[in-house]
Amino acid sequence: MSSFQNIFLTGFMGCGKTSVGRLLAQRLNWSFVDLDQAIVDAAGRSIKDIFAQDGEPAFRELETQILARVASGSGQVVSTGGGVVIASANRAVMRSHGCIVNLTATVETIAQRVSGDSERPLLADDASLSRIRSMLDGREQFYADADVRIDTTGKEIAVVAEQVLEYCKGSL
Repeated sequence: MSSFQNIFLTGFMGCGKTSVGRLLAQRLNWSFVDLDQAIVDAAGRSIKDIFAQDGEPAFRELETQILARVASGSGQVVSTGGGVVIASANRAVMRSHGCIVNLTATVETIAQRVSGDSERPLLADDASLSRIRSMLDGREQFYADADVRIDTTGKEIAVVAEQVLEYCKGSL
């Protein structure tokens, strides 16, 4: 067992949390948990529907509940939703149950990666560079509150996964 019970991947949508997380879990022989999927499973409906029917505050409350449940496990790579870091309680839960790795990318890279994805409610009406930049700026202080930050721009998934392992290897 490691001193890190889990690895939590944070970052804006399109930064590679799910792709990198799946590969990391495979390499560590850990479970992979997509927090957004765990929320969908618990709610019985899509995140897009939760936002539309209940609003973002209700979604964030559910997200906090599911994160706490997931974090109580161990040996997991958890891909979080892009906004999970906004709540200080969520950052505290992740920090007390594992290592927080923030994945980053340029605004242009994010825009390219998320283009055409209709399941991202916060960019549904406006996926422009200025909207993405504004959201990133608003979350920067929360993303920065991570154990390590890794830029995924122009990198293969395997390279990013290796960088996460390199950072965490002394603790795994």
